[in-house]
Amino acid sequence: MNKKIDSTLYFFQYLTARVIVVGGITFLIYCIIAQEVGAIVFCSIFVLFGIFILKKQVPKPTDLSFDKDFLYLDHLSDPIRIENISSLENGVILYNLNGKISKIILPNFYYIDKNYKKLKAAIENKSTQSQRSL
Repeated sequence: MNKKIDSTLYFFQYLTARVIVVGGITFLIYCIIAQEVGAIVFCSIFVLFGIFILKKQVPKPTDLSFDKDFLYLDHLSDPIRIENISSLENGVILYNLNGKISKIILPNFYYIDKNYKKLKAAIENKSTQSQRSL
């Protein structure tokens, strides 16, 4: 059975950032129609800053689930084997995929999710088992 790691709080943060940017664009259009130069400058800076924050700090949430052997991501066609995961620290998963080290950044507030501790325990168990077999 797949266990999903997500955060409703992170989705709310993502949705709020989108609403703020759309609101800023709407207010910018109003200021252009009203021909308020100071407000146009302020709204332009606000919208640019909002888009920067939206792209860098609040990326779209990824669908992340796992079972005892695999880690599933929505953007990868093949699941990642748990034993290929080298570490899980500070919300970053480092894994070996075909000889190339890649990373996955977990959503903000990942530590609130009850399944995070289960994933961490599964990774630690698999890594200790693979070290024993060597």
